[in-house]
Amino acid sequence: MKFLRILFSKWGISALLLILQVAAVVLIVLYLNEYFYVFQIVSWIIGVFVVFFIVNRRENPEYKIPWLFLVLVLPVFGTLFYLMFSTTKLRKKDRLLFQEAYKELAPYIETEAADQEAYEAMGEDYQGLARYLKSESGIGGSTHNDIKYYPVGELMWEDMLEALRNAKKFILMEYFIVDPGKMWESIHEILVQKAKEGVEVHLVYDDVGTVTMLRSGYYKTLRKEGIDAHKFNPFRPIVSGIYNNRDHRKIMVIDGEVGFTGGINLGDEYINQNDRLGHWKDTGIRVKGNVVNQLSVLFFMNFIIASGKGLDYAKYMNQNPTRYEQPGVIVPFGDGPRPIYEDQVGEGNYINILAKAKKYFYITTPYLIIDHRFTQALRAAALRGVDVRIVTPHIPDKKAVFCITRSSYKWLREAGVKVYEYTPGFVHAKMCISDDIVGFIGTINMDFRSLTHHFECGALLYQHECLKDMKEDFEKTFEVSQLIDDSFKQSFGAKLLVALLAVFRVLF
Repeated sequence: MKFLRILFSKWGISALLLILQVAAVVLIVLYLNEYFYVFQIVSWIIGVFVVFFIVNRRENPEYKIPWLFLVLVLPVFGTLFYLMFSTTKLRKKDRLLFQEAYKELAPYIETEAADQEAYEAMGEDYQGLARYLKSESGIGGSTHNDIKYYPVGELMWEDMLEALRNAKKFILMEYFIVDPGKMWESIHEILVQKAKEGVEVHLVYDDVGTVTMLRSGYYKTLRKEGIDAHKFNPFRPIVSGIYNNRDHRKIMVIDGEVGFTGGINLGDEYINQNDRLGHWKDTGIRVKGNVVNQLSVLFFMNFIIASGKGLDYAKYMNQNPTRYEQPGVIVPFGDGPRPIYEDQVGEGNYINILAKAKKYFYITTPYLIIDHRFTQALRAAALRGVDVRIVTPHIPDKKAVFCITRSSYKWLREAGVKVYEYTPGFVHAKMCISDDIVGFIGTINMDFRSLTHHFECGALLYQHECLKDMKEDFEKTFEVSQLIDDSFKQSFGAKLLVALLAVFRVLF
């Protein structure tokens, strides 16, 4: 099975196609020498047509570069590889299921009165942030909610267990990673018990995200235990770019009363029970109030794709949610591949917050592989006097990606952006805060895959009390992190690797 996964992976197929093309050229040179020029002409014509097609596609220009390079250098190989892996649109069946779910869930997310209340609470200066997310993700802002911020995964884990133990009706869970260990087993034990008590338990986990952790039929075991488990976008030995569309979301909802989201998966490193990469810095939030319904909506939009079935959604919606006296607005939103999400919503949200920043903009990310538009937004903010700070890991989980991340430092620092590396270990948190007014927390990394291909989720926070906790956490993080200065140098080997990967960096 492992051999098949490698063979039918993007890199396995690309290697096979390259070998076939080289073999074809050798065969033509040796046995059909007089027709070699015909092969060259046909390859050139194919390459020209494909190049024009790529150039005219409506997508991020930087995403076109590696494909153009491949097609121009190796027309046959590049064209075949492009046809198989460039498109990441959902299958027609999945699009129809998604659209059907959206229609049924619309009454719980398209409430003009609630949207207007959120816009008014945000004022003219910031309501544009919510309007953008509403137009691109379909979910509006919500007021009168209770939000709790967690600076580390182990604190959130404790409250997750308590909420699960108190479940009476249903549990909804959607995660990129489910990794057997202390965290998952503690949750799994409660899920099994709750299923026996008659509580509905629905679980979606990503197949590729768990490929090295769970056996392929693990969901069947869970179903025998009463848990309605589904693998998202399961791997099959076929050649398709659809495997780029991973479910990178992290959502837990209990009884429509309480929800959790953020960067924290279900694995021991997220609660610092595994110190392979030093201290694992991750963050999340717990939400209570009307916003929990919106989090449930995000869950069901992917649940229907994974399961291929609909549910009676009304019974999972809290018809009379508690209205909390906490001030502020929260706007949960989803992001993902086209045609469901026409824009790169996560990147647009980051850039919109940057555009509003006047005093400071702080952000944490495990990976820093961003396009020119995002880079320019960070530089522009710093050049106009905003205190822009980025925190990345000091101990990497992926060496090549770490080298590319570090290669981004120089140009950002030249504009005045301050870059920190978290010296205690690995930063997995995906969050930002600006001017004590607005912030974001969610699953969206600052890399091309997360910003373009994956299904992601997050929440924009406006003047919530938890922003104070986020700001305090940032300040503590800066204290234990290394500020990158002029003495920072990448090794020759790292520079060489980055140079070799430069054309393909947006694919990481």
